[in-house]
Amino acid sequence: MKLSFEQIETLSPDLTWDKDVESLGGHQPSSSLKNWLTETTLLTDKVRQLQHQHSIKVLNEYHGPVPRLLKNLQAEQNNFIREILLSIDKQACVLAQTIVPRKTLEQNGWIKTLGTQPLGEHLLKKPNVSRSEFEYSYLEHSMSPFWLRRSSFNIDKAMLWVIELFLPAIEAYTNDQNKGLL
Repeated sequence: MKLSFEQIETLSPDLTWDKDVESLGGHQPSSSLKNWLTETTLLTDKVRQLQHQHSIKVLNEYHGPVPRLLKNLQAEQNNFIREILLSIDKQACVLAQTIVPRKTLEQNGWIKTLGTQPLGEHLLKKPNVSRSEFEYSYLEHSMSPFWLRRSSFNIDKAMLWVIELFLPAIEAYTNDQNKGLL
């Protein structure tokens, strides 16, 4: 399944975000998916705990305006945008987009050099980093319904945003006694 943030924005110009994962127009994630959506530790750490092979593929890096998925937030129009795909056992599981305003990028140039390294692991090494609460959204799509979450990171008063779209394959992975695969 090939899906991009450009397609998501086209399909969902009026996506609604809520701080409660269970308040989205009667849509309820499965318990497995809810565990992933509400996970507050790094997703890559959770994947490592499952003891499955995982990889990060950089899909796109560019400079551009604030994406529609952040349209209701105060954000700069000049941003560095990084899109990645997190796969587990070669199955595409999470499509993620990081939006880094110019000011934040000037103070944190290392972001442009991440390559296939996870953003979160680098943020954990930095002093004075905090993460906002998650906001959730649900997207009906002909291929499958999708759940999204977004949050912001404050790095010494410089902001960046992360939007994560959870693909259906993620539901096969859980922290059960079988170490991952259902």
